[in-house]
Amino acid sequence: MRHWAWSVVVVVACALAAACQPRAALSDRDKAAIRTAHHEFDRMISAGPSDLPGLVKMYYTETARLLPPNAPMADGREAILRAFTAMGRVTAFKSGPLTIDGRGGTAMVEATYQATIEPPGGGEPIADKGKYIEIWQRQPDGSWKASRDIWNSDLPLTGLVVPSGTLAANAGPELRELDWLVGRWAIEGQSRTASALGPAGASMLAMNCRWLVGGTNLFCTVDGMLPGGPYHDVMVHTYDTATRTFRGFDADSTGMTVPFGLVIGKGSWVYTYDLRIGGKPVRMRMTLFDLSQNGCSYSQAVSTSGGPFVVVSEGTGRRLPE
Repeated sequence: MRHWAWSVVVVVACALAAACQPRAALSDRDKAAIRTAHHEFDRMISAGPSDLPGLVKMYYTETARLLPPNAPMADGREAILRAFTAMGRVTAFKSGPLTIDGRGGTAMVEATYQATIEPPGGGEPIADKGKYIEIWQRQPDGSWKASRDIWNSDLPLTGLVVPSGTLAANAGPELRELDWLVGRWAIEGQSRTASALGPAGASMLAMNCRWLVGGTNLFCTVDGMLPGGPYHDVMVHTYDTATRTFRGFDADSTGMTVPFGLVIGKGSWVYTYDLRIGGKPVRMRMTLFDLSQNGCSYSQAVSTSGGPFVVVSEGTGRRLPE
């Protein structure tokens, strides 16, 4: 009996001693595998959109997370593919010298990059340079893949810059209701079927809403990917004290430039747009519901030539940390 007990003590002690041993540093072979994957990334991302699915599968784990600048986090390979597609076409990409460190089956990579990107929807190519950090994991087959990827540019932010402020101190209750929309949002949806608004498929958008200086007009920018391709939008919300109605104006990258109406009720917001698409009058209704401080759900319905409303897409909006 004592012999058995002593054997158990020895086995446990040996197991604990093994667990406490420091993990081995990365081998030259491990580092070479990670460098090879980076060379492949540089080649494949510059080869065009058709190579993106293969690149994502080659480079990232199934549960990888992409943390791009000025955009929502992409969780998993499908979201990463959509995020890369929404950024535009990369025509040239080069990683700088890699600094690789790690222990056991985990590695950290730090490097610089240079890229040339054709913006979604056309326009002059953009030259960018910056730095990134990645976390890599050794896979069961001995290969290495990235599980986390975050980067930022060395260049100043380009594009539309709108001076923002806070809600006016003397704002009435109606403007205070609009204040719920202020902040950064990640919007994901699914178009059930093709409609006057575009084809069926998934959408992923980033929205940022701020009060203009003066605090009486709410300005929102929307960027991302719809089933039909890259999408950009600007919206202005306000409250008309003369007519006692919420109203606004919307302009987007599809060429739509129209006013909209907004009715804020108990637990819902309903936007109404009167459009003309393909020579036909189309009324679009966007309803936000399940409102909370963390997010909401939405449904989008259209009525063509005075016909009944048909729900064409649904999704969720998630408020992001500031």
